[in-house]
Amino acid sequence: MFRHEGLSCFGAGKDHDAHFWNSLIRQMILEGLVRKDIEEYGVLKVTDKGIDFTKKPKSFTIVLNNKFEDAVGDDEEAGDGNGEGAAADDKLFEMLKELRQKQAKKVNLVPWVIFLETSLQDMATLYPTTLQELEKCQGVSGAKARRYGKPFIELIARYVEENNIVKPDDFVMKSVVNKSGNKVYIIQQTDKKIPLETIAKNKGWKISELLEEMETIAASGTKLNLGYAIDEMLDEADQEEIIEYFKTCETSSLDVAQQELAEFDFNWEQLKIMRIKFLAEYGM
Repeated sequence: MFRHEGLSCFGAGKDHDAHFWNSLIRQMILEGLVRKDIEEYGVLKVTDKGIDFTKKPKSFTIVLNNKFEDAVGDDEEAGDGNGEGAAADDKLFEMLKELRQKQAKKVNLVPWVIFLETSLQDMATLYPTTLQELEKCQGVSGAKARRYGKPFIELIARYVEENNIVKPDDFVMKSVVNKSGNKVYIIQQTDKKIPLETIAKNKGWKISELLEEMETIAASGTKLNLGYAIDEMLDEADQEEIIEYFKTCETSSLDVAQQELAEFDFNWEQLKIMRIKFLAEYGM
């Protein structure tokens, strides 16, 4: 699809490692050939410039990302298996995770309540250096940016300067129109206590996609009326058990949660919706 020196198409991808492809994707973002769709959780989409490039390809230089050899494992599974995008700058991503850990200790919260993994991924792709830019990252509202964002944008600003980073074009930072539309739709439907299956079906979503949308809303500080849906899925004792677990767990990984709560046999949807409730109650 895209061509560079020594590579005619993506079919030859097996000859290159993940580090190469992450570097290529970041370079393509900077070149304006693809963009990261914030509304759709980091899905990469070809721009008009990218389409023109496929019609008349030319070679360009790829600058490999710096590797961060001492990186610790992700504190969340990669999008719970739902295809969320990864960070373009792995080194900055790990630095942001370390900062999140420190900031969480200061306010006595588990780290992922400060900013979700997907929020840090956007920060390590978009390089926001102002609070206004930070708000463009998924799961970050104006209130959350003001409350927790200053040390993060300061770290990013230093990193950008020290590493001579070229920030993505302004189009990456533009507001996503449909994002607010989905938010209003979900709030209205849950206020009416419409079954989650119906809400998802009306939008053409899977339940997992609806819950991802809800989690982004909750992470940004907006409360959703999910009590009616949660009560259908879990009794009061089970709800309390999961909330108590989330109060102390260092990771928001639902795989880990299922393992550590194995005796209760909770499924993914039950844990996911309770994580959303937890974020809404403790995230701001």
